[in-house]
Amino acid sequence: MAEPVKIGRRAFLFTPLALLAAPRKPNVVLIVARGWRGVSTPWANDPNLRAPNLKKFADGAMIFPRAYCASPTPGPARGAIETGRFPHMNGAIRDGVPLSPQEVTLEGALQTGGYNAVDGIGSLARAAAPFIARISLDPPPSAKGPAAASLQLRENVPAEVKNPRADLAAYYGGLEGIDQQLGKALAAAPGDALVIFTSDCGAQLGSHGILGNDMPFEESVRVPLAIRFPGVIAPGANEALVSHVDLLPTLLTLCGEAVFSGIQGSDISALLLATRGEEPEWVFAEGKIGTPDEWRMLIQGMDKITVDARGELLSLFNLAADPFEMRNLALDPTQQLKQDQMLAVMRAVRSQLLDFRRR
Repeated sequence: MAEPVKIGRRAFLFTPLALLAAPRKPNVVLIVARGWRGVSTPWANDPNLRAPNLKKFADGAMIFPRAYCASPTPGPARGAIETGRFPHMNGAIRDGVPLSPQEVTLEGALQTGGYNAVDGIGSLARAAAPFIARISLDPPPSAKGPAAASLQLRENVPAEVKNPRADLAAYYGGLEGIDQQLGKALAAAPGDALVIFTSDCGAQLGSHGILGNDMPFEESVRVPLAIRFPGVIAPGANEALVSHVDLLPTLLTLCGEAVFSGIQGSDISALLLATRGEEPEWVFAEGKIGTPDEWRMLIQGMDKITVDARGELLSLFNLAADPFEMRNLALDPTQQLKQDQMLAVMRAVRSQLLDFRRR
């Protein structure tokens, strides 16, 4: 008989002692880039990327190479960051759909704790402490990218995709423009601030023959995440599975505020502060909500499963053996045991997340 699968994201049992030495109310700068995929980062060794400001920032930060958005569409992803809850719970299920009115946001919770809320790079110099600054970085409209012929394609871009390097050149030009904005934001932020850099979601850019996002593939769902807090968080890398929904409870703890009920993310402050604590056991994402192609994704360890809204198996990959997701084990009858195990985990996680709706 197979061993029972662990499915809980248990709360940490130890209060991080390093918080006792940290500022009680640090200034917080939350930077969210538009469409910067996690596979296109300095720590992913992307050969096409030129991002000196992100590289410098990451050298002094804790990075999470296995960070994922809650949903790979900008609106739902940003809603999950703001609330610590997945789109099926907070109401922001697609771009243009607002959060449910009753949702408590990170900014609102910190304001209740005495924080001032500011927006934009220009506000950093005149913001009254303590503050929470939200900065959104978008690609400039006419960014000049690298020479298309020099760019390397990912292994999962099929030959039938037309002009993939031209799309990549425009994309990397946009990332260079974002990186320049990031440099300005970091220069304006207080040197001792708690600074978080992430993005809303990634993009396929021809991988698997797809040009958009809102897909469960790594190019869309994996996002950059780097957190810098000088004197409190030591620079380094952590391979834990983390999600956008984990940011709200983690930042509340680092700011000395109570984590309220109803949050679906995990407090990963213990991982940041190198104190005793359990890593999240899985990461979950959802997409195309309300459409016939609605899906759910779950990763546990290096195994990754995708199901439709009814829970029917769509794909199963092992990211260690197949990082480009080119061998779908859902089609392999010899993998029946692994399929059954991962489907059981998916059902339990969806129940835990109150994801009961069947469309």
